[in-house]
Amino acid sequence: MIMQLKTTVLIIILLTGTVFATNALACDTEIILAEAELVTLDQAVNQVKRRQKGKVLGAETLQEDGAPVHVIKILTKKGHVKKIRVNTRRNN
Repeated sequence: MIMQLKTTVLIIILLTGTVFATNALACDTEIILAEAELVTLDQAVNQVKRRQKGKVLGAETLQEDGAPVHVIKILTKKGHVKKIRVNTRRNN
């Protein structure tokens, strides 16, 4: 929710053409742009739902090798439980 709010604020700033010449805002803008490149847990679940046939049993974000990874557990049509890992970075 916070990421969506930050992204919305950035879009409003870009659309209105409002520019501030302070270093603090420029820094905040860079942070917002970097955060917009992350895949949220909800987005990862929706991505898995579109690509896999089965029922989502659960989802969580874990740390693996120091990086966050979304893990979505699904029940396949054949009755098997599968764990699917989704990177949190869009460009990975």
